[in-house]
Amino acid sequence: MKKAFIWIAVFGLLVSSGCAQKEKPAVTIGAITITAEEFESAYQKVSGAKPKALTRKEFLDTMIARKLILHEAEMLGLDKDPHFLESLQIFWEQSLLKLVLARKINELSVGAKVSEKEISDYYQRHKESDFQGKELADVQGQIKSLLFRVKQQLLLQRWTSSLKDNAWINIDYELLGIPKDK
Repeated sequence: MKKAFIWIAVFGLLVSSGCAQKEKPAVTIGAITITAEEFESAYQKVSGAKPKALTRKEFLDTMIARKLILHEAEMLGLDKDPHFLESLQIFWEQSLLKLVLARKINELSVGAKVSEKEISDYYQRHKESDFQGKELADVQGQIKSLLFRVKQQLLLQRWTSSLKDNAWINIDYELLGIPKDK
């Protein structure tokens, strides 16, 4: 009985998700459809980023032209071009690196505290060379920011070192034409 109820529930979910009405397309360009929500989202992103925003009609015309050009590029097989795919891979990697590093830096920043003693010690070591004629109070914020960034960098280096330490890495230096460190 319990199994029958589970199967009925699963079947009901599948049927209801399949029968859910999709939003009516606001724009249809051949097989390409754009809902009003997709249009609005794209318009808000563009109009918020530009000082002189496009009218909704101008944006629609531009959006249609872009979709047609992209469709033409697909028809020509340019979306499968090795140079395009390589560029896409590089962009994907850079975007992913940026995202993970930003998250990790935020996470590590919690542990990067700068004490008053560290600020004072740094000031004492550098007052003759970097802070001539300036009092500690005048440069305290600047020193704190500098030391905070240094700590963040050290924590990030420790994290990347731990990633290396926990990974299996095999390098054939000779094959790469790199002299092996002794």
